[in-house]
Amino acid sequence: MACQPMTTEAELRHSRAAAYGLIAHGFLYPDQDTIQTMTEPKRWEQWPQVLGSADTQIADSLRHLRCSIHDLEESSVGALQELQQNYDSIFGHSVRGRCPAFEMEYGRNEILRQASDLADLAGFYKAFGLEMTSDANGRPDHIAAECEFMSVLCTKEAHASAQGDEENAVICNDAQRTFLRDHLARWLPAFVHLIKQADANGFFGALASFADGFVKTECDRFDVRAGPATLKLKPPNPDLDTTISCGPADCGQGQQKDQVVQLGTNVSGNRNE
Repeated sequence: MACQPMTTEAELRHSRAAAYGLIAHGFLYPDQDTIQTMTEPKRWEQWPQVLGSADTQIADSLRHLRCSIHDLEESSVGALQELQQNYDSIFGHSVRGRCPAFEMEYGRNEILRQASDLADLAGFYKAFGLEMTSDANGRPDHIAAECEFMSVLCTKEAHASAQGDEENAVICNDAQRTFLRDHLARWLPAFVHLIKQADANGFFGALASFADGFVKTECDRFDVRAGPATLKLKPPNPDLDTTISCGPADCGQGQQKDQVVQLGTNVSGNRNE
């Protein structure tokens, strides 16, 4: 009987980076570019098997998600428009949709606390050579931005370790734990809970199920407590809850395009510097 090869730490780091990247792209507005990114065959090499062998609990949700993504690849122009309409219905054209995609909408009612948390997010990104893209709406707490950041941290840790730079590898690992604890793990369970109710049998429901299981596995990895499946949403503010600008004229009517992009070429950053 053939033995399954053991997963190396390097493979696991790169696989976790790929998973976070998939979640980030999946929660962007579904245009041709984002779908092409998710369906690119090379983006699916090895890492699903690595994650599945490391944690069988998320293997089923990942297979379901892959089927949903394959359906997107085969879809017609009309089907893409239907997906975009579904996105609009779930996430809305403003900060407060049916399923808000912004961390500060979940259980953050104090204005000073929100400002502090947003500054903390921006500080994380800057410390590791990242900033929000110029075509984003300026909110660093969008789910795509936070997951993209975690993907970068995983990649930086893998690169540093491969270069024998254990000091920077530890810095990146510690940053993942802190960011997961203080931000992503706090609100993502409530966010995906809303999506699974709103789109139980659709692509976003499948993406939410995978994100839920994967992030809970990450919490176990780092000994971080995941937030509850329900969090009280911040009361709507008519003055602040305005239509979001996505930047490029061809990305939809007021759709989110929140991403973080590389500023420099540092292997990692140190928030204490």
